[in-house]
Amino acid sequence: MIKLDKENTLIVKESLDFEENIMKLSVAEYEKKMKEFEKKYNMKTKSFIEKFNSGELGDDSEWFDWLFAFKAYQHIKDRINRIASIFK
Repeated sequence: MIKLDKENTLIVKESLDFEENIMKLSVAEYEKKMKEFEKKYNMKTKSFIEKFNSGELGDDSEWFDWLFAFKAYQHIKDRINRIASIFK
């Protein structure tokens, strides 16, 4: 367990706020990337993931780029939610 006085708690909160803002920028970039794929292939990301996971799409490298954007987006959103829950 970590014990923090008021001053150190403020430092931790400011650091997490800063990190959260950086992550929000990353989320926006991954959202943009996924929208580009959706437009290019006329397919929503959810449908893409289902088709990719079922093996319907093959192994084109661009599918892996889309998959990476989706997984990075999910990971960052999870981190943002965890940060938000710390100081509730």
